[in-house]
Amino acid sequence: MADLQELILRARFIFSGAPKRFEVFNLINGKNSTKDVAKRTGRSLSSVLQDIEKLKDLELIQEKQDSAGFVKKEDASVFEKAPKIKHVPDSYFKDVADTSKLVKKKVSKIARPQKLTSVHIPSENEILDICKEGENQFYEFKSPSTKMEDISEEISAFLHSRNGGIIFYGIDDGGTVLGSDLKRQDFDQRIHNSIRNTINPSPNIDIKEKDVMGAKVILVIIPPWDRRSLYQYTKKGRYLIRKGTNKFALQPDELKKLSKGIYVV
Repeated sequence: MADLQELILRARFIFSGAPKRFEVFNLINGKNSTKDVAKRTGRSLSSVLQDIEKLKDLELIQEKQDSAGFVKKEDASVFEKAPKIKHVPDSYFKDVADTSKLVKKKVSKIARPQKLTSVHIPSENEILDICKEGENQFYEFKSPSTKMEDISEEISAFLHSRNGGIIFYGIDDGGTVLGSDLKRQDFDQRIHNSIRNTINPSPNIDIKEKDVMGAKVILVIIPPWDRRSLYQYTKKGRYLIRKGTNKFALQPDELKKLSKGIYVV
């Protein structure tokens, strides 16, 4: 059974960028049937049922029962909010809400995070080999002049992966070493400013600089996922994950795994 903070995280995820789904959630009160909700929202019953199924899968709502069994109203099911979040104000489902005061301090049941393994910093020759092999689950190339927000978005996806990753700033998608257009100190300042503005909570990353064939390449070192934190890329209101050479929005079932401390990749 999920605890309150986990349910709030799930709610933030499922409602992000989905105001109609949030409207459905607000109309679920143990009295309205699915047909009532569809009528009040002006949506088709099938689309409302799809949203209800997603809310049910994330344990945010449940079908209402009484002594006779599941409650029906004009042959339509009646749902109610999960007991733990039944009285939680709507504001707590927004990303900026502080949920700590809703929850009594207790020992977490989430699996204890393993000690973070240090990410190996490759040598010049190793970087050249990486360039030949190309991007993968662990390595990402970024050309000089890439927007800091784009790099922050990649970071937010790496943060949920088992082994973390390295972003090479100054190498193009084809593996050609172009060199950084920024000094290390300038890049460090800009990327940390971007992270503070786009990733919540703000993660700890490391910035290194390497000489590669006479060019300066900046390495953004992202640590392995700590098996506790869920990092949202707030600019798009999404939780992302790195899979292969791409980043994807976390699906509800993946979010449930992460909230329990279970790796997805």
